[in-house]
Amino acid sequence: MDEYYRVVQALPEPLSDELRMLTPSYASLVQEIRLRAEQPVCFTVQGKLVPCTRYLSKVHFAKWLSCETVQNCFLHLCRYSVYAYEEELRQGFFTIQGGNRIGVAGTRSQRCFTSVTSLNLRVARWITCEIPRCVKDYLSAGKGGLLVAGAPGSGKTTFLRTLAQYLGAGTEILCVVDERGELMAQESAEHRNRQMRCDVYTRCRKEEGICMALRCMNPRYIVCDELGTSEDAAAVEQGVASGVCFLASVHCTSLQELYRKPLLAHLIKTGAFKAAVLLDGREKPGTVSQWGELS
Repeated sequence: MDEYYRVVQALPEPLSDELRMLTPSYASLVQEIRLRAEQPVCFTVQGKLVPCTRYLSKVHFAKWLSCETVQNCFLHLCRYSVYAYEEELRQGFFTIQGGNRIGVAGTRSQRCFTSVTSLNLRVARWITCEIPRCVKDYLSAGKGGLLVAGAPGSGKTTFLRTLAQYLGAGTEILCVVDERGELMAQESAEHRNRQMRCDVYTRCRKEEGICMALRCMNPRYIVCDELGTSEDAAAVEQGVASGVCFLASVHCTSLQELYRKPLLAHLIKTGAFKAAVLLDGREKPGTVSQWGELS
């Protein structure tokens, strides 16, 4: 069963019943399910937004969502325990079982959303991609860390997952810090059955997971998603000082932009990352458009 149907099942009825009617051939194309107040349900397909009615002609509830419906969907996805997701919601999202990230928009107070008007359900699939020969050669040479750069939706998580799978097939000790539960989807029964030789810290803050891995697991490589805070940078520096190579993703639209972000520029200067790949974009997720060594 495609992961689309698992995401849809997490929604309340009757909306979930209608969206489950999508045929498997179309379901496999859906990257995101977007719910907006006073608008129809929309799908993201190949990076473009399309109304669900293009594929589902007989829906009734999905044609137009009320503000109350979107709010109820939010509460249902949170299992009516919003407080349990407070830390993630401060960053505008939360992650449900299976590694599916739910983006949230609406009216925000100091601690939480007082009303929710938009939800973006990202369909998390165990997808891998091609690793270019230049990246394989770089990893084989053991020269240092690698940054995976790209815009939102360009497949950074997919590319990191592929790197973890590739390295896990070798002899090096590998740890993965999966802060949001998306990278390895350990909470999904289907994904738990995939045999990968690595140690995974799921739903653990990056700086904490990195420190625990350094203290207890003696890794050669640590993989983590989306570096963005000074705490992340400090943990990476500590790991590099211990001889660890990091594979990490960052939001950037060009390799030159890496040097314009103080945190990344500092890590590059320290030698934590000596090469980077830039991914193509939403229409070709996980595809490398540029490769470069950093200085």
